[in-house]
Amino acid sequence: MPIHLGSQSRRLFLKNVSAASAAVVMSTTLRADEKATNIDDRFFALLSDTHISESPDGTARGINMTDNLKAVVAQIGQLPKRPANLMINGDCALSKGLPAEYQNFADCVKPLDDMGVHLHLTMGNHDDRETLYEHMAKSRPAENPVPVKHVGVLEGQFANWFLIDTLIRPGHVAGEVGFEQLQWLTKQLDARPDKPAIVMGHHNPQFTKPAKGGRWTGLWDTDALIEILQARPNVRALFYGHSHQWNRQKVGNLQLVNLPAVSYVFSEGVANGWVSAHLDEKSMKLQLHTMDPAHRQNNEQFEFALT
Repeated sequence: MPIHLGSQSRRLFLKNVSAASAAVVMSTTLRADEKATNIDDRFFALLSDTHISESPDGTARGINMTDNLKAVVAQIGQLPKRPANLMINGDCALSKGLPAEYQNFADCVKPLDDMGVHLHLTMGNHDDRETLYEHMAKSRPAENPVPVKHVGVLEGQFANWFLIDTLIRPGHVAGEVGFEQLQWLTKQLDARPDKPAIVMGHHNPQFTKPAKGGRWTGLWDTDALIEILQARPNVRALFYGHSHQWNRQKVGNLQLVNLPAVSYVFSEGVANGWVSAHLDEKSMKLQLHTMDPAHRQNNEQFEFALT
C-alpha cells in the first residue's frame, strides 16, 4: 500500500474487503467524538515532488527543498480549516531514497500529526519503497495486494481516491503501472461504481512513443492505463506529478491534472507550490498556492464536475 499515516488523534479505519479485490481501504470520515472542529473532510491538500535532501541545508537549482516543504506544512497549519488528508504524490526524496533523506523528510512532516492531518504518500522514481517504509511506518502490512507495489484506496464522502505506484526502481526515470497493478485497479474501480473515482500516481502520461534513440520519461504503459480509466464513466480525473509543472488537459471525459513541484522547477517562471482540493456532491475545486506569493499564478483556480 502507499504509506498512509494517520495522526495520533485521528486514526484511519481499515475495512475488510473480499480476497478477490483485496486492498488497504481507508475512510476519510471519522467518528463524531474524534472529529476536530478545524478539520474539513472535504478538503484535500495535494503535493508532489518535494525532493528532500539528506541535510536540511541541501539545495538544488537554487532552492532549499526542506524550507519549502516546512513552509507548506506551516501554511496548512495556519488555515482556519485544515485538510483531513494530505497527499504527497511521489519523489519525496532528492536522489534515490537514502535513509538520511527520509529522516529529514519525516522531520518536515512531523507537525501534521499534531494538526490531525492524515498523510498519504505514493512512490516516485527518486523514492525507495523499503527505505521509505522503514522511516515512515511502525509496521508493514502482512500482505500486499500487488507484489512490489504500494497501492491503496481512500474512500471519501464525495469521491474515492485510488493511489497507484508507478515506480520501476529507484533512480529509473520512466514509470510503469504494470499488468498486475492494472488488474488490481480495474477490480477496485469496478467494486466502487457508485461514487466518482480519482486516480493518483507519480508519473505523467506519455502518449507519444520516444523517437529512435530516445527514452521513456513518463509512463510507458500510458495507453493501457487510460483505456481502463476511460472505460469507466465514474472515473473523473488522473492526478500526476513528475514533470514539475502545474497543468491541466482533458482526454475525452477524463481530466488530467499535473501537480506542481513543492521543490524546484525546470524552467524559469514555472510555478512551484501545492494545490488545495475542495469536494462537494457536484464538483472538485482546485486552487494553486505558489511558493512565491507574488507569482502571477498564485491562487489560480480550476473546477471540474464530479457528476
